[in-house]
Amino acid sequence: MPTATRCARARRTVRTGRPEMRFFEDLKIVALTQGWVGPLATRILSDLGANMVRVERAFTPGGNYGNRTLFPPRNDITGEVWNRNIYFTVRNAGTRSAMIDLGQEEGRALVRRLISEADAVVENFMPGVVARLGFDFKELHEQFPHLILLHLSGFGQTGPNAFRPANGMTMEPASGVPTVTGYHGEGPTKTGQTWVDPYSGLHGTAALIAALIHRDRTGEGQIIDVSMQEATLPVLESQFADYQRNGRHQTRDGNRRPGMVRGAYPCAGDDDWVAISLRDEAEWQAFCRASGHEAWLDDPRFGDAASRTEHHDALDELIAAWTRERDKFEIAALLQAAGAPAGPILKADEVIADPHLAAREFFDDLKIGDFGRVPIQRYLPAKFDGAAVPAKGPAPDLGADTDAVLAELGLSAAEIEDLHERRVADRASDLQSDPIAREGTQLPFEDYEEMGSVLRIDRDYAPKPL
Repeated sequence: MPTATRCARARRTVRTGRPEMRFFEDLKIVALTQGWVGPLATRILSDLGANMVRVERAFTPGGNYGNRTLFPPRNDITGEVWNRNIYFTVRNAGTRSAMIDLGQEEGRALVRRLISEADAVVENFMPGVVARLGFDFKELHEQFPHLILLHLSGFGQTGPNAFRPANGMTMEPASGVPTVTGYHGEGPTKTGQTWVDPYSGLHGTAALIAALIHRDRTGEGQIIDVSMQEATLPVLESQFADYQRNGRHQTRDGNRRPGMVRGAYPCAGDDDWVAISLRDEAEWQAFCRASGHEAWLDDPRFGDAASRTEHHDALDELIAAWTRERDKFEIAALLQAAGAPAGPILKADEVIADPHLAAREFFDDLKIGDFGRVPIQRYLPAKFDGAAVPAKGPAPDLGADTDAVLAELGLSAAEIEDLHERRVADRASDLQSDPIAREGTQLPFEDYEEMGSVLRIDRDYAPKPL
């Protein structure tokens, strides 16, 4: 039975001076997660050392294994596509996979046994789903008071909106962010990434760590309820303050901000851009001198912050005419050296090849199924006394740890084999040998698109060396 001393032992690990910080290596956590918000929270805890057991479903008709079949590399959906997905590999690096059929009572009983020996459970389904599966958090907490149980959901476990479906596209509007993203005179615009998921997942991680500290002191577990809507509302702090104090709704204005010279400007190169953000008079003057436009300092249209805001369109045209003939990296270096904030807008390949990130060892070289090794970003980029927190390893193949997890529960080899024969538990090899399962996971790529498993199909896709 887990005890509060586990946290204490995990803390003492830090004092050994070991090269990798595995603070929670004595903790066992069960992950009933999907998408991004749940896996982000659990991956960080796994990176910090936790024994993270991800319970995955055995095959169900339809063949969609969620994030495991999203965006297969090079559009290749042959073979073990469920082990080749970039999204899943990044989000679940270092975790373990136990494939147990929660549709069978015997499978649910196995997971309850697994939970009874764990320190925490993390789930991010709609409220009520895990309870219907037999894992009601209140009942689990009463039965196992040491447990820390983390709910991550769109609107929380209570309130009139609790049972609304939620994903990144719907949660961003619920936070109010699209009211201020977009261009003047145009409609609200979603930001380029579903950032609500990772932002909320970080809140879940922080809350669970706080609960571990509480249990370390008292021996008591906690039920934690994190609402994605509430987690993201603080990003609109200035907009809320403006309305509360002035009764004013801030409007959409692209990259601009009153009183500042700010924008994304085109550069030489294919879709290359540089961001420039001049906050005050000193930075404006530094920019004009560094760019060779001292004459702008005497132009009455740009004489002060208010004038520059009024004539921002004209100023943008002048700046763009200068940047369009130059390399974005050279522009950024020139302006930064002069004290004018600027930065190149990096594309994915430029981020991966960034020498600064390489010097800080931000990427881990991990294997993705039968695809090969690729650089995977760290989810916890902090360094502790100079020591990094890399992923413990690649994401698990589907069902790779099923037998080991069941053996840890005390089941014999014969009992485990019996569970496989009756499809209560599965291995990846069971999928390969099951023609129904294989047919379900090798649908035409267009069918994946209709199922919502891909965002688009690149008809003119041509593989590029990685």
